[in-house]
Amino acid sequence: MIRLMLADDHAMLREGLRSKFDLCTDIRVTGEAGNARELLAHLKRSPSDVVILDIKLPDANGIRVMQQIKANTPSCKVIILTMYDHVRYAINALGSGADGFVVKGAPFEELLQAVRDVANNKTYVSSDMASKLLSRIKRDQPPQLPLDSLSQREFEVLTLLSSGLTIKEAATQLNIGEKSITTYRARVMEKLNLSNKADLIRFALESGLME
Repeated sequence: MIRLMLADDHAMLREGLRSKFDLCTDIRVTGEAGNARELLAHLKRSPSDVVILDIKLPDANGIRVMQQIKANTPSCKVIILTMYDHVRYAINALGSGADGFVVKGAPFEELLQAVRDVANNKTYVSSDMASKLLSRIKRDQPPQLPLDSLSQREFEVLTLLSSGLTIKEAATQLNIGEKSITTYRARVMEKLNLSNKADLIRFALESGLME
């Protein structure tokens, strides 16, 4: 029996997923969480084999939460679930230790397969994203895209600031100093040839990093 934990700030999405997983005889939903604090507290009380984790929670960055889960319980598998279908999100998540990556628009059957696969020590990427990753790999001497020039931390800072977080809030989520956030922001602006916050938000929208 696979013990499954659901973490997403949208209650209706969690309820919908739970109702479907409850029909699976090989999966038992051990709990739900709407934020990182609830998730980590629940996992201490009731360990899970697999966690479905939204990449953006209200109180923390999903990637950082995933890494904390892995540090506390290395055997726990984490599937990142997100509405963002840009290939860089998948690269960032998988490179940071995620066991699976599923876009929210994917059929439930894909998420179900992801749970079963990662529980069996496999890596799962939803079909649309897998195609994008394969296309990226198969390119012959591809021209570097603007986002490709960013480091993982610079990419994280870009996504947090473009989503509306202040420097202080971004620093809290990434557990680094405000001066570091300012430095990373300056590097992002320089690499992407952006002049101000409006440019940064427009770039994020045009690149599919936010809606």
